[in-house]
Amino acid sequence: MKQLQYLLAIIFMAATIVSCKDSDPPLPDNLANFESGETGIGTDITEKEVKINLSRAATTDITVTLSLEGTGVTYGTEFTTTPAATGNNISVVIPSGSTSGSFKITKKDDIFLSGEEKVKFIMVSVTSPVLVGTTKELTVSFSSIVSEGSQLTLEGKIGPQDSIYFNAVYVDLSNNSQLPVGRKTWNLGFENGSEFRVILNPGYQSTVAAIDKTDLAAFEISDTTGVGLDHSITDPTSAVLVDYWDGDLTKTAIAPVSANDAENKVYLLSFEGSKESDKWYKLKITRNGTGYKIQYALVGETTLKNLDVPKNDAYNFTFVSLETDKIVDVEPQKEKWDIMWGYSTYNSGLGSPYWFQDFVLLNYVGGAQAAEVLESTVTYDAFVESNIAAITFSSTRDAIGSKWRQGAGPSGPGTIKRDRFYVVKDPSGNVYKLKFVSWGGGGDSGERGKPVIEYKLVKQG
Repeated sequence: MKQLQYLLAIIFMAATIVSCKDSDPPLPDNLANFESGETGIGTDITEKEVKINLSRAATTDITVTLSLEGTGVTYGTEFTTTPAATGNNISVVIPSGSTSGSFKITKKDDIFLSGEEKVKFIMVSVTSPVLVGTTKELTVSFSSIVSEGSQLTLEGKIGPQDSIYFNAVYVDLSNNSQLPVGRKTWNLGFENGSEFRVILNPGYQSTVAAIDKTDLAAFEISDTTGVGLDHSITDPTSAVLVDYWDGDLTKTAIAPVSANDAENKVYLLSFEGSKESDKWYKLKITRNGTGYKIQYALVGETTLKNLDVPKNDAYNFTFVSLETDKIVDVEPQKEKWDIMWGYSTYNSGLGSPYWFQDFVLLNYVGGAQAAEVLESTVTYDAFVESNIAAITFSSTRDAIGSKWRQGAGPSGPGTIKRDRFYVVKDPSGNVYKLKFVSWGGGGDSGERGKPVIEYKLVKQG
């Protein structure tokens, strides 16, 4: 009898072990967090969007209840929110399948602010099965702030089914803020400084070539014969089809726009999804007073469209979509962003253009600078203000570029290069040290399209 009981006990234990091995480990808690603990609304901004992120996509609609407490401002008098507050609470819904939700804060017009006003938002509750995370409080100052540092998850991918580089993400380190913008929302950027230069959208696989005509009305479909707009990764001569990847504005594929109209040539433009010649655009750009004028149409169309593009010196460029016939909002104001993560034209290594994921572009036109620092010289944790003098800042578009990660190859899966970090001087002179925490490569547990960055203030400008 004892032997039978012993045998049954062994069988039960074995079955239990097999059952444990066959079952999936429990998922970690799904947490709701603000992107950062503080942010600001500058004096020239009237509206601010605030995001609440989940650790992973919700399996059902999630309601996050927030309380708000104003210091020096009163709800309904100096500011409002969307959705509207009931009492001192706001309910933010994160739809099923999404990883984030948001609400907006709007400052009222014609109010006097001293710069000391702020509103604190606190997560009071979250519907099950989601839990409140550690970044559960957010202070919004009604003025610009200089952040001491934070972590941000960049929203390049906006949903589980979307492209991992759907958005270009503009980051303002000093304000703990990011602005995701659909990478295909524009085709041409018009320089707002003293020059008259035009850039291509580097995140839209854009290529352009001039033809031997200066009158767009005289264009014939035969003018596309012999024109190649598809780059070759093995042919360095195809680099003339794109803007140079270091951002040098004297090396744009479109020539500077001349005051003499007869010198401005007709161009053919292609971009992702329009590489067949019947989908190309024909265009001509001229000066229009202190701004620009663009004439354009699809190559097979006989009716030309016209769009005036005025300069706006608050921004590096004014952006135009030929597909929607509009001037569109893309970059933040030139002093209100530092880096952009996204998809971009870059160097293949052979001197030919190559479209690169996870490219980090510096706001070099707006005055930002960056330097790479090797950990063998000084570690990220040890880097302080006294170390700044020993580094050399770069003002090129690709000062960070692709240098921060190693792509997949014969040596193994792609990974962050953890032997280095970056120092970024923003347009206001604030200096931050910056490192990449995860990006979904090399087993770092991150999510591709949602890289995580960490930064800390080293010196206030």
